[in-house]
Amino acid sequence: MTEHAAHPSLWHSLFWPMPVVPNFVLFAALMVYVLRSPIAEFFRARTARLRDGLQAGARARREAEDLRGTLKRDIENLPTLRAQLVADMRATAEAQREHLLSVGRKAADRIRQDARLLAEYEISAARHALRTEVIDVAIQEATTLVRRAIRPEDHERFVRDFVSGAGATP
Repeated sequence: MTEHAAHPSLWHSLFWPMPVVPNFVLFAALMVYVLRSPIAEFFRARTARLRDGLQAGARARREAEDLRGTLKRDIENLPTLRAQLVADMRATAEAQREHLLSVGRKAADRIRQDARLLAEYEISAARHALRTEVIDVAIQEATTLVRRAIRPEDHERFVRDFVSGAGATP
């Protein structure tokens, strides 16, 4: 027994694949027959997916190159664009400055005019108050002077003249 196990026979060593080969060929033929259509469809679909992927990649590469060119041109134009923006901002700032100065001048003129009118009104009111005060003081002084200057006989004569004059007037 040990001889058989240690040294396989020549028949076993040369012909052991014989019963396996027909089974494998039969299995492979059956697989090809059954799976031919799904395998062909799988490889067709895979080929289409790969082709679509390659086309999408090529399209993306072209778009990226176009974008790179656009960005390169934009970067080259940045100093010009910057100078233009600075000039536009300065022009806008100058226009705003002129507008604000104009508005400020108009407001200052309006304030001056209002102050002038108010001052004229205050002067007029002060003159009127001064006149009134002067008149009141003059009347007071005149009354005081007249009261001092009139004696009781002058008073009686004024009353007689008034009464006789009042009776004569129709």
